[in-house]
Parts: sequence; structure tokens; C-alpha cells
Amino acid sequence: MSMFNKKSTPAPATVAPSVPTPHSNEASPIDVLGEGAEPLTHRSTEILSTEVLGEDASRSMALGIKPTAKPSILSNGFEFEGVIKSDGVLNISSTLKGKVFAKSIFLDVDGLVEGEIQAEVLTIKGKIFGEIHCQDLTVGSRAVIDGSCFYRTINIQRGGRISGKLTRVE
Repeated sequence: MSMFNKKSTPAPATVAPSVPTPHSNEASPIDVLGEGAEPLTHRSTEILSTEVLGEDASRSMALGIKPTAKPSILSNGFEFEGVIKSDGVLNISSTLKGKVFAKSIFLDVDGLVEGEIQAEVLTIKGKIFGEIHCQDLTVGSRAVIDGSCFYRTINIQRGGRISGKLTRVE
């Protein structure tokens, strides 16, 4: 049997964009999908499992971070001066001068922060010059911290450097 003779299975019904028809002003989801069918948007919002999302999303869910929210990413080459606030995850691979407030912060190897950081979860692989306030602090093997750290739990990988005051808070 050649690939041209195979019978293809019909594609599942999908929601087509609403297009005005000559008989009405707008097509309804029932007109497109058939009587009694629900639009796909109702079904797709219910699909959420830690198996699909992966280990990072499972950790985010446990910490109360919305798993559907995409992280804010400050890429390499970007420079910012001022205050950044985020209710979700912030990935930093750039240079920031000022204050950073977020639920979770990941400072990449190329990232540099000069100022104050406040987060529930803070993972550092880059450089910080300033004060840190967090619940869960992870210092990577290439991280450099010069300043005061206030944390509940800390994990320092071999090679990570901290110059300053470490204070465990309850």
C-alpha cells in the first residue's frame, strides 16, 4: 500500500472563527460544531496536570504560582534601571539597577542585579550586589553575591560565593 492510498481519518471538529452568514449576523458555536456541542474553549481550560506541565510547574503550583502564567524574561543585552514588580516568575539574563519584587526569580549566569531583591523563591546563577530577602534561596556554582541575605532556607552549590551577612529568618 502506498502512502497515497491510505485512508485518512477525519479531523476532529474545531471552532471556526465567527463569520457573518447571509441568514444571521454571526455564526454561533452550535452552528459550527453541531447541536449540543460545547465550544473547545470550555474543554481546553480544564486540561491541567503536573505530568503535562513538568517538574518546574509542579514546584510553582506548590508555591502558589499560577502555572498557566508565562514567565517574564529579561534577555541578555537588556539594561533596566528602576523598580520591577511581578506576581509570577521572572527570568533575568540582563543588567538591572534598582529594586526587584517577584514571586519567583531566576537570575541566569549572564544576569546582574545591583540593588534589592525580594522573592519567595530565588535562584541565583549570576551576580547580585545588594540586599536579598527571600524564603527559599538557591546559590548556583557560578553565583556571586555581595551583600546581605535574609532567607528561610538556603542551598549553596560548590563554587557559589557569598560576601556579606547571612541571616536566617523565621
